[in-house]
Amino acid sequence: MAKKKDSIDKKKLTVKKGEYAVGKAQDLADPTWQGKAREYRRRLSAAMRAVASHDIRSLPKVRSVYAIRKYDGEFTYVVYDGTSIFSVNPGGSVRVGLPCFEETAELLRKAKVTSCVLAAELYVTGDMGNRNPVQAIVSLLRNPKSAADLKRIGLAVFDIAQLEGKPVEAVAEVFKHLDKWFKNGKLVRAAEHIVADKHEAIEDAFTNWVIGDGAEGVVLRHDRLGYYKIKSRHNLDAAIIGFSEGSDNRKGMLHDLLVAVMRDDGTFHEIARIGGGFTEDDRKEIFADLRKRIVPSEYVAVNNDYVAYEMIEPGPVIEISFLDLIPENSKGDPVKKMVLDFNGKRYSALSRMPLVSVISPQFVRFRDDKEANSEDVNISQVKDLVPVQDADKPARAGELKPSELLERIVYTKVMHGSPMVRKLLLWKTNKEDTGDFPGYVVYGTDFSPNRKVPLERDIKVSNNEKTARRLLDEMAKKYFVGGWEKAS
Repeated sequence: MAKKKDSIDKKKLTVKKGEYAVGKAQDLADPTWQGKAREYRRRLSAAMRAVASHDIRSLPKVRSVYAIRKYDGEFTYVVYDGTSIFSVNPGGSVRVGLPCFEETAELLRKAKVTSCVLAAELYVTGDMGNRNPVQAIVSLLRNPKSAADLKRIGLAVFDIAQLEGKPVEAVAEVFKHLDKWFKNGKLVRAAEHIVADKHEAIEDAFTNWVIGDGAEGVVLRHDRLGYYKIKSRHNLDAAIIGFSEGSDNRKGMLHDLLVAVMRDDGTFHEIARIGGGFTEDDRKEIFADLRKRIVPSEYVAVNNDYVAYEMIEPGPVIEISFLDLIPENSKGDPVKKMVLDFNGKRYSALSRMPLVSVISPQFVRFRDDKEANSEDVNISQVKDLVPVQDADKPARAGELKPSELLERIVYTKVMHGSPMVRKLLLWKTNKEDTGDFPGYVVYGTDFSPNRKVPLERDIKVSNNEKTARRLLDEMAKKYFVGGWEKAS
């Protein structure tokens, strides 16, 4: 009989403490496990619908909903082949030798399981109320100081991706197996759960786990309705750096805001686009105020409708609420957003750096008692809730090449005694190699004091100069007709 091939080449692993060692997915006999972990989390994230705790009673009324405690840790795929056991996360980190893994393998052998793949969270046991539980588990996994540290790492299993080579679809079947296998576990457990037939039971679970114990949230799973994630809304303060105008019946009103937090080096890090929480009066008043604060910007940001934001001098400060902050995308890579420098007159883009996706952001109120400075809108507000890679790294260290102005065309015209100005600019960004910027930008402004909206703007982008100049010519033919004279 041929000898069974090892799941992982242990010679390529880095030993951290005792039997615990780490490596990369490419060191596995089947390196596709990383892709499988990524795909599982991508599908789960796509299926998950976020709900605020105060909206629990608005959920569909069905029986036999599984309410599952959400553990604030590191998501991982645990692969057991009847002999060996290892984990791989979407980022490609492979782990072996953790005490919780050895216990998992022992309990699975006793249950006569010959192969399975488990979806789970590695977390710090007895640490639910920790202010930064994710940071705590990351720290232990990266640099355990002792064998006792390793025994603080627990495994909470919330799904069976495969059992004996086949998927397990029904949630009742999943937890029937998990409860049976791990009922006597000390470091491994089935994720805490209840079967809820009423909204009151879900509210009780949220109160006990999240409010009482400091857990991250509650996940609801039902075979027909899918997944819901219930969390408390959090709040933070951010500076407004841009805004966009509505269309149709909301012309002359606010569509949404572009807001940022400030890094310690004084740069502004885009964090969210805020389109909800405003009354109709708010939209009129905010738009009227912000349009007076417009400043130039080399960086062009657009909203979800591909409308360019008007950039403003940083501020005022607003309080926003949100359901969740997600620091990684479905592939396990950091969520990156643009960092901007404001020199007192205009914005310039520095680079995209890790931050977060903000889930369900809403406007709460203006903070007239705060200003757009590194104390009042600091990135530390985000770091207190989730780990942010390179949060303390100066953004200016990665400063990009300056843009180069290629063309500037200005025409004027007088109508009813008032001067009108139309301007076209073409510049080369010199940042196309980053993947975050177009190669060329054509930017047009049309100022007429007699209009309801005096200043209108038009932006076109291209990745080659020939196309950009064609766009410039097309805009010029549209802009400069009927009595317009070129300015000297």
